[in-house]
Amino acid sequence: MHWAGASLRFQPHELKTRTTYGNVAGANLLDWLIDYQELAPYYAKAEFKMGVTGTNGIPRLPDNNHQKVLAAGAKKVGYKEFHSGNMAINSQPRDGRGGCQQIGFCFQGCKSGAKWSTLVAEIPKGERTGHLEVRPDAQALKIEHDPSGRVTGVVYADSKGTHSFQKARLVAVAGNSIESPRLLLNSASSMYPNGMANSSGQVGRNYMRHMTGSVYATFEQPVHMFRGTTVAGIVRDEARFDTKRGFVGGYEMETVSLGVPFMAAFLDPGAWGRDFSSAMDAYDNMAGMWLVGEDMPQERNGVTLHATEKDQFGLPVPNVAFTDHANDLAMRAHAFKQGEALYTSVGAKRTIQTPPYPSTHNMGTNRMSAKAADGVVNKGDSRMTSRTCSCPTAASSPPARPRIRR
Repeated sequence: MHWAGASLRFQPHELKTRTTYGNVAGANLLDWLIDYQELAPYYAKAEFKMGVTGTNGIPRLPDNNHQKVLAAGAKKVGYKEFHSGNMAINSQPRDGRGGCQQIGFCFQGCKSGAKWSTLVAEIPKGERTGHLEVRPDAQALKIEHDPSGRVTGVVYADSKGTHSFQKARLVAVAGNSIESPRLLLNSASSMYPNGMANSSGQVGRNYMRHMTGSVYATFEQPVHMFRGTTVAGIVRDEARFDTKRGFVGGYEMETVSLGVPFMAAFLDPGAWGRDFSSAMDAYDNMAGMWLVGEDMPQERNGVTLHATEKDQFGLPVPNVAFTDHANDLAMRAHAFKQGEALYTSVGAKRTIQTPPYPSTHNMGTNRMSAKAADGVVNKGDSRMTSRTCSCPTAASSPPARPRIRR
């Protein structure tokens, strides 16, 4: 519901970071077990299903004022790869949903239904088949297994707090990077005392959230950045691998327009007085970009179970630790500089560097690996291998080293 709809692919080298980047001090890099060629057909299927603009012959969304400012600046500073993005937002009627009406505020959920989401595009279809039952206001508490280590189902609580056991042959652990490790750690048993699928000790580790930051600029004339899609354009030139910039990995510049309350909170956190209020007064004349790049996995960053705090069901809540890597800091400094240069090149009166939000794109914590000793998720294939335990599709797992199947 709350995503912007930006739908980008990994670059080939980003799937092989350990090989490409080498030994980055303090980073726990590991190559994926799949490569771009293997992923490409699935990307194409997903893009067709979601109606991603700029793919499968689907037209891109039109440039709004906000994107025109970004594009003009990108051209001035010499960038080459910029456009209105690959967005899972209908640029024309498709799949029973209308085209984008350019009414803005996509983070609040698409009011016209043009933006793809499971809520509007997939769950209703699934329910109509009679093969999908959605149980809202329920929370998974623990995955159960039999004496052999085979997953048997999930204990969950409903909105009234009633506990139930759902028997299952397969269990999909799909709670993203906070709740997935929490569920696995809370599923500890005498067979798996450190949590399910955690023989490696890697469940919950290597939490990432992307390198982020924002640059906002005020101009002499109105921009009305809030009109049109929230992510109305993107510059991809800095997404390349180029260590001459002082860091590994890369980043992108995306237009981002926040509503006034959100902007007041995050434009310059803690700011007060005329310097801050004058920036807010210029909201109509403001343009802004979100800087989003690859951050480094670190074992110290991750999700653990809180020692004392419990939720309403008596289970430990997740405790999330995160510290920027030196590579993240170097990338952010470069991105701030380039973002300011882009807006200055097209006449910005003032630029403001906005620090990263507390969290953004939660990633990591159940990493894929070739060896059970250094990861949680295996590659998986068309066979249900005997060493799997399950995520996002689950099967059986041997007592010695439960693995999650991707």
